[in-house]
Amino acid sequence: MIKTGLFLDLTFHHDTPQGWYLVDELGVEVLLPNKYCPAEAIEGDIINVFIYRDSEDRLTATTRVPKIEFNEFACLEVVATTSVGAFLDWGMEKDLFVPFKEQHKRLVEGEHAVVYLYRDEVTDRLLASAKVSKWLEKSEIPLGFNAEVDLLCFEETEIGFRMVVNQKYQGMVFKNEVFQSIEVGDTLKGYVRAIHETGSIDLSLTPIGRKKVTGLAGVILKAIEAEGGFLPLTDKSSPEAIYSRFAMSKKAFKEAIGTLYKNRDITIEPNGLRKTQ
Repeated sequence: MIKTGLFLDLTFHHDTPQGWYLVDELGVEVLLPNKYCPAEAIEGDIINVFIYRDSEDRLTATTRVPKIEFNEFACLEVVATTSVGAFLDWGMEKDLFVPFKEQHKRLVEGEHAVVYLYRDEVTDRLLASAKVSKWLEKSEIPLGFNAEVDLLCFEETEIGFRMVVNQKYQGMVFKNEVFQSIEVGDTLKGYVRAIHETGSIDLSLTPIGRKKVTGLAGVILKAIEAEGGFLPLTDKSSPEAIYSRFAMSKKAFKEAIGTLYKNRDITIEPNGLRKTQ
């Protein structure tokens, strides 16, 4: 069955003045309008298309690539607000609708919002929800300690930044461990610190433990070598100076140079780090 919100491989079936009708393996038809039809198309050819409903609520195929697909999260621009909801630019001719009931606060035209794309099973229409948390899974999270994950920031709180993790789960990066600018809509790499029974994941923006120390230690050692054997930073340097040079926290920096010192790769002097001969 042809469902909206997905890319499908469909077969050219027959040509009409409006465009080609495509069919799936069950013979269900959907129109690909002329403006999206390749000139060389012939019956029996296969084409990958995105399925949605047009401005007249007709099931339609397109070769345009949307900024979000069914069951995904993305940050989109609010292009209009009305008495019944808001509309988002998702790269299609018909803007994406966000009902008021799916807004945790009123969306504002010109701003961006992280939303989830879902399908109304009654009307088969694609809709967006800005209530991100309610769509995230909170049980049976198959992620291990220090696993690398993809993050999408969807909310800033007093203590940190709420993240969509791997397009499925909810996590938090705490502000006292962040040494870079983060805004809603940013995509980052993160690492799993802990998974709580509530289903929330504690995250770090740098690898944790031995893996982290080993990797960052090598980065620091290469930097010292590039500076001619001496780097004017120490464990007493400011967090800002350390992050500006290495994009890592002061804690991670101290752990890394501790490893280099124990391995006798460096000596720690009052004004910096020196590579041993």
